[in-house]
Amino acid sequence: MTGFDAFAHARALLTGLGDQEPPGGGVRLYEPAGEGAQQSADEALLAGVWSALARPGALATNFRLVESGRQVDRSRWMRSRVGDGEVLHTTLVPAYLHSAVERGATLVISHLEALDERVMLWCEALEYLLRARAWVNCYITAGETSAFDVHSDDHDALILQLLGRKHWEVDTRVGARAGDLAPGSLDRVLAPGMCLSVPRDTAHRVSGTGELTVHLTVGYEPFADVREEARAAHELVGHTAPDPDPEWLAARLALRPDRRAGASLRSVLTGEVGAATRIRWASRYPPYVTVDGDRLTVTTMGRRIRLDRRLERTVALLARGGVLTFGELAADSDLPDSDVRALVAFGARHDFLICEG
Repeated sequence: MTGFDAFAHARALLTGLGDQEPPGGGVRLYEPAGEGAQQSADEALLAGVWSALARPGALATNFRLVESGRQVDRSRWMRSRVGDGEVLHTTLVPAYLHSAVERGATLVISHLEALDERVMLWCEALEYLLRARAWVNCYITAGETSAFDVHSDDHDALILQLLGRKHWEVDTRVGARAGDLAPGSLDRVLAPGMCLSVPRDTAHRVSGTGELTVHLTVGYEPFADVREEARAAHELVGHTAPDPDPEWLAARLALRPDRRAGASLRSVLTGEVGAATRIRWASRYPPYVTVDGDRLTVTTMGRRIRLDRRLERTVALLARGGVLTFGELAADSDLPDSDVRALVAFGARHDFLICEG
């Protein structure tokens, strides 16, 4: 997979929404200034959608078909069987899906990041930048009606329009769970490349425009459990919980065990790390790095790893969270290739680096 910088695309979206931190204010809309890299990245994500639909063996629970507000029984549009070794094999029934979507049904793909690498890397980038657990759902429709009437979600969301146009009505009162939308609510048709931020518990309604349309919804929970932990601790001693210090949050998140998908088995078992080997940090959240004398302490996934301070720049490059080939890492590092190779091998064996390819 080449030509798709997931981090650059994710950063552009968040910057366009006016937030380097998790969007926590009201509804925000981002309209890209032009084409170029933004359009290419959107096309890569759309290719990920089509790839997920063509992938054999995807879990049945990753797909839902909703028509007139009700889920269509999977036996109509999906075939499943249990093969040797009790492996579940599933395939979609294209003919039924085509006609259902054309007459106004919505096909929902949940956790798209589990089905395509491009979407997975993009989701990982957003998690790193938002410092939040995130997941990606996809919605495909071709009708004018709404499969879901006015509703609100219990998580924050970023919406990225990939194909066609979709009509969004969003209550501008944050936390408004009303059954209808207030006068003056945001009322826009999203075109490809546009991004919308919808805070949790905000009422909204989505409908098609009569054309084939695809959008991604990134659900995320910024600091949710960490903030709750801090609040509970203060309540135990009878104090009101202040907003957590960003430094404390960063250190606390680094203690979370949450790990990205991927494995380094080939590198660990064979010892091979080539120029094209792709390397990324294994934690879903940025590591917390401190320096003491000639030692570097890296806290990640609940572990503290002590390294020589000479590795500081190389660790910083990896800790950005994106994908680097070994060749790129060695070129940007200030260490001999042999030392970089030793760090990568150590990181793969101790599972704080993922090495693939």
